[in-house]
Amino acid sequence: MKLLTQSSGSHKIVYKLSWGAVRDGKGGKLGALRGDGARSGPSRVFERLRRLILDGEYGPKERLIEEQLAERLGVSRTPVRQALTMLESEGLVEIIPNRGALVCSFGMDEVWDIYDLRAVLEGHAARRAATRIEAGELARMRELASEMEGLSDREFAGREEEIRLLVTLNNEFHGIILTASRNNRLGHLLRHTVELPLVFKAFFWYGTHERLVSNHYHRQILNALEKGDAERAEIVMREHVYEGRDFVIKALKEDQRDEER
Repeated sequence: MKLLTQSSGSHKIVYKLSWGAVRDGKGGKLGALRGDGARSGPSRVFERLRRLILDGEYGPKERLIEEQLAERLGVSRTPVRQALTMLESEGLVEIIPNRGALVCSFGMDEVWDIYDLRAVLEGHAARRAATRIEAGELARMRELASEMEGLSDREFAGREEEIRLLVTLNNEFHGIILTASRNNRLGHLLRHTVELPLVFKAFFWYGTHERLVSNHYHRQILNALEKGDAERAEIVMREHVYEGRDFVIKALKEDQRDEER
């Protein structure tokens, strides 16, 4: 079953990376991904490939061909091969004998479990952040909340561009809370046990109602953090994550039914 596809009608959704002008997902303008040979070791390549997968550039069960990846990233095949092994250890890539590397797919139960973990970890981060967050961080979160609320009033070249910006703003909002928790191990846990290539499509599914609900939760979380109310911050964050989980599960089931018709 294909849970995660990045398409709308006959057009493939393309996630333009924040660090470069990538024209398309497979063979367009790639120059902005090059030119950092000093940082092209396995760790650097790992980070870049990981981001491509999480941002939906490569979908579930899609083959990751070493030669093509090396060409795209402007590196040799050796760091690509090592990066793929690192991604396999994270559960994002599966390396199959005689077939090579494939992006992992996620079943319904796995998505459910991952969101449950995210609720616990992000809820704990919000609780800690309530008594540790700084004025500058709160100010930035207010800006981000306003930007997300104002997206509907802006003009975009296409829906992909709007979703791309929404994902960026949302990630920064949640990232500030994680940083403000002042717990590096918590960040490590979230990064390595919770992230999966679903965020882009989740936001692509969102309609006006879902956007309003998400924005409401962001304001409630921000309000709790501003008041230093740790218990409230944790409760609202968990509710926010569970609301997103229920919506994603519903959308995945609808996709599954459509594929079976």
